[in-house]
Amino acid sequence: MASRLLLKTLSKRHRISSTPFPFLSKSSGSRSASTLVLAEHEGGSIKAQSLSAVVAASSIGENNSVSMLLAGSGSSLLKAAESAATCHPSLSQVLVADSDKFEYPLAEPWSKLVQLVQQQGGYSHVIATSGSFGKNILPRAAALLDISPVTDVVEIIGSHQFVRPIYAGNALCTVRYTGASPCMLTVRSTSFPVPPVSGDLKSDRAPISQVDLSTLDEDSIGKSRYIKLLSEDTERPDLGSAHIVVTGGRALKSAENFKLIEKLAEKLGAAGWCYPCCC
Repeated sequence: MASRLLLKTLSKRHRISSTPFPFLSKSSGSRSASTLVLAEHEGGSIKAQSLSAVVAASSIGENNSVSMLLAGSGSSLLKAAESAATCHPSLSQVLVADSDKFEYPLAEPWSKLVQLVQQQGGYSHVIATSGSFGKNILPRAAALLDISPVTDVVEIIGSHQFVRPIYAGNALCTVRYTGASPCMLTVRSTSFPVPPVSGDLKSDRAPISQVDLSTLDEDSIGKSRYIKLLSEDTERPDLGSAHIVVTGGRALKSAENFKLIEKLAEKLGAAGWCYPCCC
């Protein structure tokens, strides 16, 4: 995507900048765009990480039309759609794919759904968060669309220019996407905080539309199956969306000592994490 890399020293970090193309100025990003946000829901509400993806989508351009895609089945999906319709002022519409095939967020049916919706809507951008949901679905969907995605975006400079970390977060790289449409991104939710929802937003409701699934290609659906979900019942935030993370390394020496990290994380209201080689 970049012909050369220019290095310059920053305080505490390095920023690697791709060579700008003169014929693709930043003003070119102001052209009309349309973005599809892949959203995750649970218990009838949209997960906070997916709301961050909507915030990221709204920063792509002034004339950007943002659509949110929800999939699932039953009353929980409909309740989530109603919640999504008033979740952000930049949201233009909510697309709902109601089918038992999407009861669980498996990569095969979801990627086929993204391919179908992209063919129907012709979106210029497709965005998901860099959590397990987005990392599971978006790469497979990108492969079906023959697109190379831009991952772990922490800043959106223009419609096709982004900042992402490299070298284990020790450097930031500015890249320009020059491939075919759609431009597919995963974004870090902590880099796009969600503003509080005002009371006036409840009256500004985005329309809800059903996705036509009659032409959905089901050939590859069913190659994997959902077994179960293991989750810990805790009041601490999820690691992917936490603003404070307490980590431990070799100094802990054993998994038993990791309880010290858990106690400190609980006091701080933070997420706790230990390097796999140490626990």
